[in-house]
Amino acid sequence: MKRLLAVMLMFALMMNLSACAMNNPKAEGDGQTKETGTAANEKAADSAEEAGDETDSSQAASEDGFVYDPNDQYPGMVVYRAQDPEADLDVEITSTDQITWTVAVCLQESNPQSMAVKLMAEELAEKTNGNFVWDVFYNSTLGSESEAVELVRNNTVQFVTSNVTVMSPYVDAFGVFAMPYLFHTEEDELTYLSTSEKAAELYKELEETANLVTLGFNCTGSRCLSTTGVSRISSPEDLKAVKVRSMEAQVWQDVISCMGATPVPVAYTELYTALQTGVVQGQDNPVANTVDGKFYEVLDTYYETDHSYLVSGYYTNPTAWDALPDDYKALVAGLMEKYQGNYYHQEVLKFREDCTQVMVDAGVEIVGQDELDMDAFYAGADAMIEKTYMTDPKYVEIINDVKAVFQY
Repeated sequence: MKRLLAVMLMFALMMNLSACAMNNPKAEGDGQTKETGTAANEKAADSAEEAGDETDSSQAASEDGFVYDPNDQYPGMVVYRAQDPEADLDVEITSTDQITWTVAVCLQESNPQSMAVKLMAEELAEKTNGNFVWDVFYNSTLGSESEAVELVRNNTVQFVTSNVTVMSPYVDAFGVFAMPYLFHTEEDELTYLSTSEKAAELYKELEETANLVTLGFNCTGSRCLSTTGVSRISSPEDLKAVKVRSMEAQVWQDVISCMGATPVPVAYTELYTALQTGVVQGQDNPVANTVDGKFYEVLDTYYETDHSYLVSGYYTNPTAWDALPDDYKALVAGLMEKYQGNYYHQEVLKFREDCTQVMVDAGVEIVGQDELDMDAFYAGADAMIEKTYMTDPKYVEIINDVKAVFQY
């Protein structure tokens, strides 16, 4: 039955894609967007591919040892609509509305993010006495990430997770979150996304233009520099003439350049051989990709530069969301805090630690930020952004706001 439903949903997607394109002219092609938006859109497609490689390689998540403390909430969950209730895990459920949501997860069921969705669905059904049920489809059963987002826009699916920069075809300003060192820590980025008035304005615009309600965010990892056959570095100055693989999109080549290296576009599938043969001397994949792709076998040093965070957003359809009674809404938001906030953060940290240990066991040297001239890396990124990406007023507004909030 579930396989039949999946086929029916995919048919609905094919019928709806052309209508979506008509409603979203920005998504039609590179020529439809400003230069900064175009770069962000290209980046979104590339990062979604590689973020998928990262998360698909995750080991099975476990609930072992998880104790939720609502007074120690990890940031990332969002309430930006005045009409919505606050998150409340202990809300009294008086509604008896029978509602079923279809949920698209583009990751394997064993992934920590998938496990968090599964645990949310189980507790949701339990606390609503089986009246609010999530029918969860894993491993891109309902299509790719971008296809699943379109299904949510049309209310064929009611809940999806997607890289935040994938929203840039709908609202150009989301491309700003691809900028290197826009945030200096993962927690800073999640705090900004969940509390900033400027960010809330983006969510309102996204709802108006793309028919998507933003529920929250979490971070799957960060891009970090790693090299082979290169003398140990500590600043961008040490990376002069070092060839580092980049994705094809210009924004990613700019990232590598601002770190002091020479960008060399190489397909992900060709990266291992490129490192092995010396076509490139480095790459900047997250730790999970580096282990899953076995790139660590042909690398000798991994630098925890954390120059770009991979942030996933959680989205629903406004018609579906507004059809929920307030007690259901409050409970969903509370479960988001519990599982997509604290639980996921705990599980993904374990996974990153496991991946790092694989590299250490293979003889890769891990260099932390305390051994790097981070101010020099920040300065390089700032100079590149100022020169190349400060032509878009919306970018300027957000970049300046971030710097003011965190005193960067």
